[in-house]
Amino acid sequence: MSRFDRKEEYLEQMTDQIRSKRAKGLIAEEISRHIEDQKDAYRQDGDDENTAMAKALEQMGDPVEVGKQLDKIHRPKIEWRVLAAALVLCCIGIFVRLSIDKSMDGPTLYFAVEKQLLFIAAGFLLLFAVYFLDYSFIGRYPKIIWFLLIACILIYVPFGTWVNGRLSYLYAYGMLFIPAYGGIIYAYRKKGYAGIIKCLLFCMLAVIIESQFVAQSAVYLSLLLSSLLMLFKAVSMDWFGTSKRKAIAIITGWIPVVLFTLLLRPYQFERLCSMIKIILYPERYPKGYHMLLIRNIISETKLFGTSDFTLGYQQGFNNDYILTYVFGKWGIAAGIFIIVLFIIFTGRMVYISLNQKNSLGMFVGLGCSLVFAAQGSVYILSNLSIQIIAQVSLPFVSLEGAGLFVNFIVLGVMMSVFRNTNIIKEIPYKAKYAIKIVRAK
Repeated sequence: MSRFDRKEEYLEQMTDQIRSKRAKGLIAEEISRHIEDQKDAYRQDGDDENTAMAKALEQMGDPVEVGKQLDKIHRPKIEWRVLAAALVLCCIGIFVRLSIDKSMDGPTLYFAVEKQLLFIAAGFLLLFAVYFLDYSFIGRYPKIIWFLLIACILIYVPFGTWVNGRLSYLYAYGMLFIPAYGGIIYAYRKKGYAGIIKCLLFCMLAVIIESQFVAQSAVYLSLLLSSLLMLFKAVSMDWFGTSKRKAIAIITGWIPVVLFTLLLRPYQFERLCSMIKIILYPERYPKGYHMLLIRNIISETKLFGTSDFTLGYQQGFNNDYILTYVFGKWGIAAGIFIIVLFIIFTGRMVYISLNQKNSLGMFVGLGCSLVFAAQGSVYILSNLSIQIIAQVSLPFVSLEGAGLFVNFIVLGVMMSVFRNTNIIKEIPYKAKYAIKIVRAK
């Protein structure tokens, strides 16, 4: 039997033990490389070709046992802890909403709760549908995905509902740009300073589109900040092959200029001053009513147990102020529990993302994590009256429809990233081919 046949037979027996079809090629390539390296080491010690290969295969061990061990490592995985945390957050949202229903003097929420249960059930089905997809398509077609997301907004413009010069129901959809940006960065790796600039231009295009049509400023600001964080991470990993100081200067150098230009506009400057005044003195302004109400509830909150506060019929408590209601109804400990649970939920996703061996998986997962971190941060600060209320949701807790589906899609992508850990092969950067002409002897 020839050397080539012997190695192929070994690899065939080994890969027969591996159930993941997508992992077989990756594993066979890695093991083949290891066998060749070991064979070359024996050749350097003086063995002939056949003897060196026989020793290398013998050192690898029984192919069946090796295959079984590799099958355990490369088996598709489910991140049960993240999934369980999402389910707990959904249950908390339903429980709190039922409690609000009993406390309300006006219309009840039972119909909304039943509707939310249907949304949650449909959301989990959507999550598992996305989970079984190959997230690597984000790396293969990042620009197409990016422009499709923008095109969907523009198509929606003639048919959407306009409120105060902006379109309603687009805030959650706008969050999809953040994980998609992981594919954009991946597409321009090793492209030098030009790659960094192109990444910034893609980000700016989406931010400008969102700022024109999405009512919630938190959405496009979250996209901007998340994109910059992901770019900083890519630069720290030397993805673009540039000087880190110059790259950071390119990423951040435009920010002071833009801020200064905006503040020179009387309308923008007055708006900023107005927001600061409302935060500092909410009792003096009509727009500070909700902030003042939240501060009064928080100030009377006990560590444990129910506080006495009048809820009445406040539409916002169903969605925008759920965390505030928890603090007022069940005390500081209950509110802190939800905050800590959400931090663990997002922190676990960040940990999973940063520990991905596949770079595309790392950045797509990081983008998914930032979707939840951005929404949660704005929501928690608003519910603690640290900033003016922003109309974003607390993922899986707030009463929502389309937003819930978007969050389940993002979570499904995150689960797909983890599922394909040690399965999807890193797509190598293809350098430009150089043609070298040599004189024939």
